[in-house]
Amino acid sequence: MLIECSPNAWRKIWLLSSTVLAGVGVAGSAPAAEPESPSSGVPAGASADTPAAVAVEAPGAAHHGSVFIDPLGFLLFGPTFGVEAGSGRISGTLYGRWLNAGVLAHSLFLKDKESFAFSYGAGLRGRYFFRDDLSGPHVGVGAELVQTRVDDSVNLVETKTTYVVPLLEGGYRLPFSGAYVGAAAAFGYALKASGSVGNLPGGSAADAFSASNKSTVYGSGSLELGVYF
Repeated sequence: MLIECSPNAWRKIWLLSSTVLAGVGVAGSAPAAEPESPSSGVPAGASADTPAAVAVEAPGAAHHGSVFIDPLGFLLFGPTFGVEAGSGRISGTLYGRWLNAGVLAHSLFLKDKESFAFSYGAGLRGRYFFRDDLSGPHVGVGAELVQTRVDDSVNLVETKTTYVVPLLEGGYRLPFSGAYVGAAAAFGYALKASGSVGNLPGGSAADAFSASNKSTVYGSGSLELGVYF
């Protein structure tokens, strides 16, 4: 059966078809979403310099040791100079002290009319730090060899004595800007290893004297001012 349409009906059908086709064309021309770069997670074509990109700061170089001085030794058993090597939480230290310049050393080893000739201490020490990069609280063990020479200007004799000092220590190190300040306390026992008495120039009474044994419990402190390397 044929359906006869008026000219106005055909015009309405044509306008409706044109509208539908125009909508389809606009939808088909919209750009597709850009895929992300598999390596960076940034959309392809986007710059890594955009505000969304986040830079990761590289960690600072690890310390491999330090050099230090201990000025508190002027009041105790002599100023100390040392070199430390290590990394992470473990270090080893070689140090030396000038015993002559220590106020407490004078009161322990010298009597009236006596004076130090060159006297020194040299030691090895190991430390374990409870924080990374050789900082924070620490404990340690070590041993020191102490060599004293005491001159008696009245009797014209000299006394040479050697002590071995095993020790335990603990303290804290505060780092800042490639340097540090550290404080520690050490305890041990100063054990006499040898002793001898000789004549000073012009003296002849050495045979009448003997090297006294001043083995004793040892306690000391330190204030280290150091620079990392």
